[in-house]
Amino acid sequence: MLYRYPGNGALPVRIVGLSAARSAELVCLLLTSLAICASEAFARDYCTRDPRIEAVDLSAPVSQSFLDNMRAIGIKTIIRYYDHEDETLPGKTLRRAERDLILSNGFKTAVVFQHHNDQFASFTPLRGSQDAERSIALASENSQPQGSTIYFGVDGPWKELSNIMAYFREVYARLVRTGHRVGVYGSGLVCNALLANGLAETCWLAAPTAWPEYHAYYQTRNWGLAQLRPTQCGGRNVDFNLVNGTGTDYGQFGH
Repeated sequence: MLYRYPGNGALPVRIVGLSAARSAELVCLLLTSLAICASEAFARDYCTRDPRIEAVDLSAPVSQSFLDNMRAIGIKTIIRYYDHEDETLPGKTLRRAERDLILSNGFKTAVVFQHHNDQFASFTPLRGSQDAERSIALASENSQPQGSTIYFGVDGPWKELSNIMAYFREVYARLVRTGHRVGVYGSGLVCNALLANGLAETCWLAAPTAWPEYHAYYQTRNWGLAQLRPTQCGGRNVDFNLVNGTGTDYGQFGH
């Protein structure tokens, strides 16, 4: 997973009329008609159908049985990773054979680049250049079309953004030449800063509600995806994701 949030943070249910401070007290996500309490103890295999949940992300290659399970609960997009050759997890990187399996089963896919992006030291102009070039190579291998998005992870609660901005300047300068859009996975603070400065076009709001400006940014509805806390489904550790309305273009690609 991009980030394993260990706390009892609220999941993003939009409650009309509540302030951001009040919404921070929420500890349950209403899925379909069943309220599931979001506690650390909740680790059982949990799969349900909910029209607001369209995408799932995971850091291990999918199998046919996993895809069958996702189809049964209405998932439309499988989000996987781009990484360098020295992957931070075995099998983390989406390769062509897996991409073909996902698309041949009628799903779309989306991608996020992550290589130690949970370490602040990773955010340098050099790493931005290297990560962008690796992403472009993998996008070519996976026939990722122009106009789709490559997300880049900012996996931490950082408030000092100058290094992050410098990283994304390099990423944006390279991806714009290929016609791919730049997306950011991160806190509300990071999403707001990068989109406002034209260095990213799409926000994937990370699950940890304690990260800066989570609730305020969630309520703006300026995100394409909002990640839910980690769970299990189909025998896998996964994160489900809310989409910002039916038919939302959050950079997915496929049939």
